Amino acid sequence: MVSPYLYLVGTIPDFEYPRNDLPAQIHFVGPILPDPPDDFDLPSWWADLEKGYPVVHVTQGTVATESNDLIVPTLSALAEAEVLVVATTGGKPVEAINLSPIPANARIETFIPYFRLLPHVDVMVTNGGYNGVQMALANGVALVTAGQTEDKPEVCARVEWAGVGINLKTKTPTPKQIRAAVQQLLSNPQYKARSQFFQTQMQQYNAPVRAAELLEQLATSKQPITTNA
Repeated sequence: MVSPYLYLVGTIPDFEYPRNDLPAQIHFVGPILPDPPDDFDLPSWWADLEKGYPVVHVTQGTVATESNDLIVPTLSALAEAEVLVVATTGGKPVEAINLSPIPANARIETFIPYFRLLPHVDVMVTNGGYNGVQMALANGVALVTAGQTEDKPEVCARVEWAGVGINLKTKTPTPKQIRAAVQQLLSNPQYKARSQFFQTQMQQYNAPVRAAELLEQLATSKQPITTNA
């Protein structure tokens, strides 16, 4: 459902398919990024991020947080790989991860601010949550996506179309699928280049400022704010 007056989209035009039916009152304002955290105690293992291994972040998101969908198969898939795997549970206790033993190259936390983590990450494995994907691209991170609920299939499809990652087209990928996708992203520089292109483009936007400008314009004019106005 789209407002006939103003509709703000928290990404850049490059993340949308070329189309001739986009309503004129839709405005791309860039990713809506969180402010830096005021107080976050870095985990004791944080220095491991600087040891030269590729860093793979796997997140189950904050709504659909079943760890067996993505976290467990990713930890299993990469257990023998020369990478550091950082997993966040979306608030669930770390002890709830149904995998024993936990691989030696894995680090698991309930939550890590993306402002702190994503600058260190090479590949993110995600169920395709919209904001998480935008934050990854804002940091030049290539994506492995696996989501089939809510808006996630559309987000995952755009990740594939934009060339910034691989869409596994399932909610529950196998370790073999995840391992192959991660290896492809790490070995093919095209994905990193595309993600970094998105990062550069997104740096030209200031979503809160642009959104406020458009809302104030609407409040003043009480007329649709169109892109061709």
